[in-house]
Amino acid sequence: MNQKTEQFNELMKRPDIDQAVARYDEMYAKIRAKVTEIVPSLRWTSANPMTSASCGNDFAAVNADLRKDDAEVKSLASWVAQGKVPDPQWDSVQAAVSDILRGYGFDSGPIVVKSQPSDHYVTYRAPDGSEVAFGSSVNTSATVRTGCHLTAEAKKRGTPAAVPTY
Repeated sequence: MNQKTEQFNELMKRPDIDQAVARYDEMYAKIRAKVTEIVPSLRWTSANPMTSASCGNDFAAVNADLRKDDAEVKSLASWVAQGKVPDPQWDSVQAAVSDILRGYGFDSGPIVVKSQPSDHYVTYRAPDGSEVAFGSSVNTSATVRTGCHLTAEAKKRGTPAAVPTY
């Protein structure tokens, strides 16, 4: 079996990228609701559009020599709330976010990037390479980047795409 087929078959075990995005959108909604329950003054807005990119080196063979990627990662639109989580509530907020994320497979974290008065930032990782960043300083924000997933079209096809002939 060649590397492209091995990598494609590994990605077939995962949901397609649209299913992953839908699952993480649901996760985002739970995080926003729970954080707002703890800090009612926070009002969330979507901060930027979702972007897509080819997968990194772990699955580079899947997309090699194709005109259109069969597998991709997505950075979902970030969510930002004006205002910060007050220091006395940070531990409760972080614990609640951690509980939600564990339910979605983020078993690595919180990895504390910064923890100073009025300035907190943590990250989480899932085994498929997905990452979540959550922090609060001047504002409070959450970002999600998926791991590598096949497109719905590629997953439905079930086999690697043929290399185009020119």
